[in-house]
Amino acid sequence: MFDNDIGLSARPAVSIIIAVWNQLGYTKLTTESLIKNTRRPFEIIIIDNGSRPDVKAYFDTLRPVLDIKYIRNDTNLGPIRAINQGIKAATNKYIAAIHNDVVIFEDDWLGKITSVMEKDPTIGLAGLAGRKEIYRTGCVNEATTKHNLQNEEDLGPPMQEDVSEVAVLDGLCLVFRRELLDKVGGLDESYGYMHCYDLDISLQSIAAGYKNVVVKVEAMHVGNGGRTRNMKGYKYIVKDDYKLLKKNCKILSRKWARLLPLKV
Repeated sequence: MFDNDIGLSARPAVSIIIAVWNQLGYTKLTTESLIKNTRRPFEIIIIDNGSRPDVKAYFDTLRPVLDIKYIRNDTNLGPIRAINQGIKAATNKYIAAIHNDVVIFEDDWLGKITSVMEKDPTIGLAGLAGRKEIYRTGCVNEATTKHNLQNEEDLGPPMQEDVSEVAVLDGLCLVFRRELLDKVGGLDESYGYMHCYDLDISLQSIAAGYKNVVVKVEAMHVGNGGRTRNMKGYKYIVKDDYKLLKKNCKILSRKWARLLPLKV
């Protein structure tokens, strides 16, 4: 899985975090696309939020060919806390957190993103999709979306430029510079189970003196609209998803009143 071409071994290694809660079919699609299309050395850190045994069994079969760290929680802690667990376990200069329903189509996608970051040390955070404007309320201007996702027709046409600076990134895939995480201390867990953590870390990046970019990478968000919130067990954890979203938008808007509204 590691490309032995001359020069690639000198590239910084990357830690890839995937938080999972069942959904083995989606998880397989994501993992196999990463194995196929990631060319620089990487480790995968699986944070299992109390999945059925088939999830661990799948990753056990990959241990002979993949550098895996497997961390299991007895209960579902949600993606925010899970990603923070992964960040603490990560060992590399760059750390990527990707949803378990994102499929990568582009060869050397992560090399492309980290090469952009290597060339510009002012980039703290990069991803596959983001918005150039966020309002005072914490809502984003969807008309300013930058992406190259192959099934996101409602987000407008794919970006033409290779790299675009944005105000905030979408959490479907976030590539962090470790230096940024060392400064801000990871994701803000005050948002609870989910929602707004991606907007928050984007604003933390800007407040710390960095900028955020979307890199043109061909990918697909299979679970557009959120797979987790459509799962049967989700309502046992989050009784009212929309109420949580509204609550977190208020937290975000109060916390970042000094920066919002923001348009890049």
